[in-house]
Amino acid sequence: MEIPRMAAKIDEFEDDEQDSPNSSTASLIDLGYKDELNLAEFPIAALTDRVPDGQTTLVFEDKLEQKDAAPIIRRLTIMAPSKHGLPTAVDDEVMVGLIQLTKRRNNYTDPKVSFSRYELIELLGWPQNGQSYQRIEEALHRWVGVVLMYENAWWDNSAKSWVDENFHILENVSLYDRERRRRTGKNAKSNRARESEPLPLSSFRWNEVIFRSFQSGNLKQLDLEFYLKLRLPTTKRMFRFLDKRFYRRDRLEFDLKILACEHIGMSRTYKPTELKRRLRPAIEELEELGFLKPLPEAERYSWQGRGVWRIILVRGPRGRDADETASSTERAELASALMKRGVSEKAASELVEAFSIDRIRSKIDVFDWLVKTTNKRVAKNAAGYLVQSIRDDYKAPEGYTAPDDAERLAETERHLAETERRRRLAEAAEADRQALHEADLRARWDALDDDDRAEITSLVKAANPGLRRLKSMLEPLCLAELERRLIAGGHLPKRPKQGRLFPEGKAGK
Repeated sequence: MEIPRMAAKIDEFEDDEQDSPNSSTASLIDLGYKDELNLAEFPIAALTDRVPDGQTTLVFEDKLEQKDAAPIIRRLTIMAPSKHGLPTAVDDEVMVGLIQLTKRRNNYTDPKVSFSRYELIELLGWPQNGQSYQRIEEALHRWVGVVLMYENAWWDNSAKSWVDENFHILENVSLYDRERRRRTGKNAKSNRARESEPLPLSSFRWNEVIFRSFQSGNLKQLDLEFYLKLRLPTTKRMFRFLDKRFYRRDRLEFDLKILACEHIGMSRTYKPTELKRRLRPAIEELEELGFLKPLPEAERYSWQGRGVWRIILVRGPRGRDADETASSTERAELASALMKRGVSEKAASELVEAFSIDRIRSKIDVFDWLVKTTNKRVAKNAAGYLVQSIRDDYKAPEGYTAPDDAERLAETERHLAETERRRRLAEAAEADRQALHEADLRARWDALDDDDRAEITSLVKAANPGLRRLKSMLEPLCLAELERRLIAGGHLPKRPKQGRLFPEGKAGK
């Protein structure tokens, strides 16, 4: 049975996607967990762990008001084959885990991801038992079969536009049953034998559409530990949606039905009273953990007319990023930094209020690098470029290195330069020592009587018949033999091999 569609006006959504915390390609290198912004916007799974028999379709819809254009009707249709059915709340949790595995394996550079179910279960905090392995398999089979149809509801971060997209999230999945037997087998001896074998890795491959979204930086930070700590599927779904929407604002207001039915996934048959009752446990859980600020029901809900209610949600201390709770002094310093680079006072004030401190600082760092390298991007209107780079979240240009990385590189280069300087000094000192040693040997050679010199020369020639063709080697070999005799007689200290000026001739052996 298909859930009927519902359209409604949501004025709070205006320009929200365009201002979402999309990361640049360079910033994907960080170590945090991630969530894909499109998957956080609309539910892609049922709220329960069991879908009614015969139901193979879910539809979610809203209306996005725009400033200077007609409203956009956004619609997501989820269709599933009857064999595996629609995805459930647990499948949604597995999808979150797959996004993290992709970052861990290749940082979103390859759509094919090798993994073990053991690792995925560990990541999700599930018990290592047969039921968990079976649940992972079921989820993966569903995600291969499910089709998502986005109508004006998929945000293309590269094109900066809403588009239509129809696709399977996963193109294919390969699973190795031997891995499960190894991890869950009861025979200890058998398990030890299996542990010595190479671990077979399963794999999955993302569809091109969603993988393109990963690579374009259409991602946000996800507090995975906090997410997995949540008990209720409703709380988890609400957390992901609100965590996205709280970007750049502390207070959100929605039509109750639109939030509960179109973005959390509750049944449209529920009346407002029932929706409030079913949302209450999720809201209370988020309040207890500090993600939402507690509000009395009289402040939480606002009556608009017959059957129409608004819900107000205020971010709590756990829902704030460090840079968003920055002091007014920090923001004033940042505004001053922008003005020093040619940005007007009004524009600087607007930017520090509208965008995160981390974004502005990173764009200033890029701007300073562009100016230092006389890049053509800042040749005509440098301040204008800086402002636009903050507003549109420009990607860092090729060749740019973030200041922290630049400092590490500079420190490495300084260390290498110092090592090279010391090496050259050591070589020069050794050359001087060798020169003195050679001069000393020549002086001792000159001090020998004619018979001793003749004896050494004859010995060297006898040991090196080819010296007739290499007369230039005769003197060094004679000096080497003299050195050997002086050391043997205790007249010279023995020199380390690396310090020898001349190789010992055969005469010295």
